[in-house]
Amino acid sequence: STMIGVLLLALCALSLLRFARFRQRFVRALKSIPGPPGVPLLGNSIELLRCDTTELHDKLVLWTSQYGPRIKIDVCNTHWIMHTSPELAEQIVTNATFNRKAKDYEYMHEWLGIGILMDHGPNWFKHRKALTEAFHFRVLENFMPIYQEQSEILVEKLLSFGGRAVDVFPIFKLYTLDVILETAMGVRCRAQENDSDYVRAVAGLTQITFWRMYNILGQSDVAFRFSRYYRPYRQMIKVSNDFTMTVIRRRRSEMESAKNQETEGDFEEGSKRRSALLDKLLRMEIDGRKLTDEEIKDQVNSFMFAGHDTTSSALTFIMYLLAKHPDVQRKLYKEVKEVFGDSNHPTFTQSTLNNLKFMDQVIKEALRLYPSVPFVSRTVDADTELAGVTYPAGTTISLGIYFMHHNPAYFPEPTRFKPERFAPDAEQIERKNPYVYIPFSAGSRNCIGQKFAMNEMKTAVSHVVLRCELELEDPDFVPRLKDELILKPSDGMPIKFLARS
Repeated sequence: STMIGVLLLALCALSLLRFARFRQRFVRALKSIPGPPGVPLLGNSIELLRCDTTELHDKLVLWTSQYGPRIKIDVCNTHWIMHTSPELAEQIVTNATFNRKAKDYEYMHEWLGIGILMDHGPNWFKHRKALTEAFHFRVLENFMPIYQEQSEILVEKLLSFGGRAVDVFPIFKLYTLDVILETAMGVRCRAQENDSDYVRAVAGLTQITFWRMYNILGQSDVAFRFSRYYRPYRQMIKVSNDFTMTVIRRRRSEMESAKNQETEGDFEEGSKRRSALLDKLLRMEIDGRKLTDEEIKDQVNSFMFAGHDTTSSALTFIMYLLAKHPDVQRKLYKEVKEVFGDSNHPTFTQSTLNNLKFMDQVIKEALRLYPSVPFVSRTVDADTELAGVTYPAGTTISLGIYFMHHNPAYFPEPTRFKPERFAPDAEQIERKNPYVYIPFSAGSRNCIGQKFAMNEMKTAVSHVVLRCELELEDPDFVPRLKDELILKPSDGMPIKFLARS
């Protein structure tokens, strides 16, 4: 037994030595980058372990103001470099070495597979190029009736609370889910009106994925298997995959049996529906071959994930800012009335949405203050030099979009809501540096669905403003923020929606 004890001790000592040597490589290479002081071997891990996602946001705000445009956060065996200058941002998003998503995203792999969100390298570039056609403006024009119908349901739901304050974030999540389900898969789920296993599965998978990213126990596959989340997670993966595969197979079989009998673009789902993104995926060829059902499932699940949480976050903060600033709300209402006339049920087209110039300014400024994705992270694949420092392979680099958007050098009075910053006659901040304002990220990995999201938001905001006056229960309310891959209000977002007379 003494011998076994000695062997175990020797094994532990050897593991510790290997770990220390592995760490030392990063510590030496990155020593010139400032950051919060840590403890030997563990870095800032203990400090961050005590944080929830709200405290993490507050710490990052403090550290980026203390340590400048490039800071080092040392988390045990991961070195995380946060960049908050547009010059560094440009070098990161235009360099193919930084194309691979950070290790954090691996916790999504089982759910999202190798879709556009998770893939990297030559395969990713081919898929990205092919998928861009699915977001062509002619395709997006087809989705207008879906945005319109779902936003009318949304307004009825908001008015049903009779002017009482209601937390809007979960309500907008169901609206954006309905929109993305119908536009991506051609399926009417009525998430805003009814509960469903699939909607619950998507919500649960999102929650557990974030838990794994931000909890040290969740980051170990072994510990995760013994956690209370593992069994429900497996069940939700099955529900999500079964639902998506059933839709794909049914649509593939409909297309094959119909061939030339139906006009391309129609979709039978109780009644004639417009072409869904799924139809484009089923027809798509890459390197002369069609995509398999499994590949299509990964892309559809990626659209579902990326296309609902981000937009619901943006809409939540837009509503807050309109309720907080009645003068802006009145000006926006005036513009919407001018564009759509007296109808409470206007018809939306791409050209009417394009005429909402002030709304563009409001949404852009809301996304400056509260970017839906506050930072994006990449893993360095090979030792790479950036602005005088060589980053060892395996370093995690982040682009602090939230912090760049709050930089007073580019945005004077950065915490003030001033839509006029984005007026056509305003001094163009992008002329100073196009990478200072990047709410949809930038470079080759920018958001493929940004025009889709803008149309969806403008339709929802138009309907809400036409039919409701927005008020805060407490006019001085300022939301605390949390970073869970998506920027969210920590304690909900209570807003009153009063029917316009």
